Amino acid sequence: MEQIRLSLDLDRDRLRFLLHDTHTLDLPSLFYGSLRAPEIFEIVVGRPMETAAIEPVSLDGHELARIIAGDGFPGIFPAETEDSLSCLLISDLSPLESLRVAWFEWEEYKLGRFSLSDGRAAQAFVPDIDAIRALHGSIDFHPWSFEEWRDRHLIGAIPNAQVWMAEMPDVTAILAENEKRAAAE
Repeated sequence: MEQIRLSLDLDRDRLRFLLHDTHTLDLPSLFYGSLRAPEIFEIVVGRPMETAAIEPVSLDGHELARIIAGDGFPGIFPAETEDSLSCLLISDLSPLESLRVAWFEWEEYKLGRFSLSDGRAAQAFVPDIDAIRALHGSIDFHPWSFEEWRDRHLIGAIPNAQVWMAEMPDVTAILAENEKRAAAE
């Protein structure tokens, strides 16, 4: 009985994901966390990182921090200093790849728009503090480092990402509908 309930919950969550209309802001994507690791990038995006149009960029006035709740949620937050945050900008994600990234980030993250140091606009999934608080209760913030995460947690994150991405629903119909809408406009 418990397995049936879990299956129904997953099906409901998949449907909610498919009906969500903010998978992209049609801007280049800013990756600052686990998606900077080539292994995670390939699992999530569906192609090797070296085939993507990627460039290192800076985001002024922001820093990385981790929300301590559940498994922890790294994110970009306004900094109290004028430091720059180093990120990767990916400018050639297809609609399917954008949906795959949105699936990976799930409901604990929401899309945000950022101005890069050179003035260009980019999108990034950032922690949805209200959603995380609703799921986990109280939260706390701590500094987060991609390099430290990579060195200590990447090996364990790979099978977790593989399992999660295998649960992604077929998005062919949603992509076809989006293309139809775009052609009609």
